[in-house]
Formats: sequence, structure tokens, C-alpha cells
Amino acid sequence: MTNYQPPQAYPVYQAQPTNGLGVASLVLGIVGLVFSFIPVIGVIAWPMVILGVVFGGIGINKANQTPGMPKGTAVAGLTCSLIGLAICVIWAVAVAAN
Repeated sequence: MTNYQPPQAYPVYQAQPTNGLGVASLVLGIVGLVFSFIPVIGVIAWPMVILGVVFGGIGINKANQTPGMPKGTAVAGLTCSLIGLAICVIWAVAVAAN
């Protein structure tokens, strides 16, 4: 008589939910923020920071609705995008004033 023990199963881990819109917002916010400081090339920053604001808002909303989804990247992307947008507006007002 032998004591047969079945092989032990490996634990199955759930994948953490990711916030792709938050990451996209962060990337667009950082690149747009960097480009917004450059006078002539700053025109490229306008669509980047506007899309960063939109993606950041949607990413925060999605993170609030889905438990366990990270919200930090969306908040950071929204913040960088808003700062970049403010700098773009300041440049536009300064150019229009001259």
C-alpha cells in the first residue's frame, strides 16, 4: 500500500488591470509640456496637450469605476497636460499682443 499524493497545482494569479488611457495621457502630457516651451515648435504641443487632457479625464473616470485600476498615471498625465496647455495659451496671448 502506497500513499499516493497528486501533484500540487501552481497558484493562478490574476493580472492587475492597467490604465492605458492614463499612460497615453502621461506620455502626451510630458511631450506636450516639453514642446510647449519652444516658441516656434510649440504649435505641435497644442494637439498633444488637448488629447492629454481628454485621455487623462477619461482615464480618471475609468479608474474610479473599475476597482483596482491605477489612477496615478491618469492624474499625472492630466496635470502635465493642463500645465502644457496653460503655457501654450500664454504663448498664444503673448504672440497676439505683439
